[in-house]
Amino acid sequence: MDDYKYALIKDKISFCDSVKIYGELDNRIKAVIDGLFLRLDMTALTDYFRLKLDVFAAGEFYGKIMRAACLICKYTGDARLRKVVDSAAADMMSIQGDDGEISTAPKQKQPNGSYGSDLWERKYVLLGLWEYYAAFGGDGVLDCMKKLALYTASQVGDPPKTPITETGWAFCGIESSSILEPIVKLYNLTGEKELLSLAEHIVNSGFCKRQNVIDAVLSGVYPKDIGNNGVPEQSIAKAYEMMSCFEGLLEYYRATGIEKYKKCAGRFIDMINGREITYLGSGGADGPYNLGPGTGEQWNDTYFHQSDESIKLSMETCVTVTYMKLLLNYYRLTGDASLIDKIEVSLYNALYGAMKPDGSFFDYFPKFNGTRSTKVNFSYDINGIPLSCCTANGPMGLAVLPYAAYCEEENRCDLNLYFTSERHIKGFGVIKTETDHPLDNKITVTVTPETEREYALALRIPGFCKKYCLSHKYVFENGYAVIKKTWKEKEIITLTLDLPLVCHESPANDGKVLLTYGPLVLALDKSVDPCYDKPVPFDPGKITDYTILSSPFRIKIKDRIFIPYYKAGSSWDESTEYKCWLNK
Repeated sequence: MDDYKYALIKDKISFCDSVKIYGELDNRIKAVIDGLFLRLDMTALTDYFRLKLDVFAAGEFYGKIMRAACLICKYTGDARLRKVVDSAAADMMSIQGDDGEISTAPKQKQPNGSYGSDLWERKYVLLGLWEYYAAFGGDGVLDCMKKLALYTASQVGDPPKTPITETGWAFCGIESSSILEPIVKLYNLTGEKELLSLAEHIVNSGFCKRQNVIDAVLSGVYPKDIGNNGVPEQSIAKAYEMMSCFEGLLEYYRATGIEKYKKCAGRFIDMINGREITYLGSGGADGPYNLGPGTGEQWNDTYFHQSDESIKLSMETCVTVTYMKLLLNYYRLTGDASLIDKIEVSLYNALYGAMKPDGSFFDYFPKFNGTRSTKVNFSYDINGIPLSCCTANGPMGLAVLPYAAYCEEENRCDLNLYFTSERHIKGFGVIKTETDHPLDNKITVTVTPETEREYALALRIPGFCKKYCLSHKYVFENGYAVIKKTWKEKEIITLTLDLPLVCHESPANDGKVLLTYGPLVLALDKSVDPCYDKPVPFDPGKITDYTILSSPFRIKIKDRIFIPYYKAGSSWDESTEYKCWLNK
């Protein structure tokens, strides 16, 4: 936020408004509006708080839906959705107690609730209202958030208050500690000292009663081993919640400028990128090391075991979305283009692959091999709509992308994600991008300046791209081809990327291989290739002869036909069973 006036650290990169996306992403966003947001009864989600229903984690749904819906509403300008979020914001504010209370739990059971999810749910109320305030403003919304945060600060902290690590349901305080993110955001906006004190308490606790997570990461403990007590069934290395704490830690770094915390977040990101994140761009699994609560959602050195067919539950969609958001958060501070490379992989594989075409549902555990599934670990029936945590969270992965596609530095625009899109830059002009990337390697950028001006356009060159051709003179800097010049009249820039077809040997050395094309994981789908489950009929080390087909996009290698992973399994039944990890 531009009015983060109490933050000591300002972001290097700013996300951009005034962007319009066309094509696949825009179609998916519209599907989520019609298939989920406009069908859900937001009043029923508020009822968990209004009626003090005090059931496990149901209060998270309001905030998850609200934050994505507000971002999407701001992007699309959809009047129907605006009516929904206006009503939902007013409804939640109307039930707030005079003391600031918004909770699903009765007072005598706060700040934990009967099942340990009270603070987790408050976090999502704050995040949902935060996105409403960021999109549409309103002093009443800010006042509501501030009162709820201060109410929480009156309950949580050093004794005689309740320590943060004495709350939560299974992970020794990690889940509750993730409330750090909205608490620090509100401090950075308002300067309320009580909020900074609460944030200091959470950070000093290290997020976890069993082991200080911050110290563990700085000392080199791998994510799967954090909080390990030697009993796999009691492991607490819960991927989604742990990453949520690091989102808060980055906000705390902005508030305090303490370099240690930025360093810790960066090291944590490097660790999960190296040990946990699969070729689909997500992580976590139901083994082989950690078997604790949240089956399938724990760090397990998943990168090294991603082809293991004994792993049945892996790569929770909540992990995918939170991972993307964590990388974007760190990107705003660093401008590191390699983070966008990884977000692109998550987008085109794990996130797109999890979404039902009608926008009504997100697969809880996307698979490398098998079928899309409606199996969930956790969901509630909301007036006839089965709402899981991942279906509530999935839209957020889509919602942030229009804002991250073009980003700004001083006198410069970074083109990060190549969608057919356009953006108006005040005081400069219009940038229009046309492409079928990543199904095609050509990107055309039309620049129409409003006035003569020196300005820099930076085009991201993906890390997988060893060769590329750019029509204009540029300087390569930190993953970007930077065109800096005085723009006088309309110009057309063409960028041609090398999209390599790569065969990857399984990290487990189990004789399996997987193919990628640029950022896309490829799959064999039964409905396209009846021999989808047979060993590959080519030398994995020497794939030089292949044909790229279009309309629809396919890659033919000898007699086998590969399609993008996200297009496989489209029927959500056995008729489109698919495989990505293939036997040699």
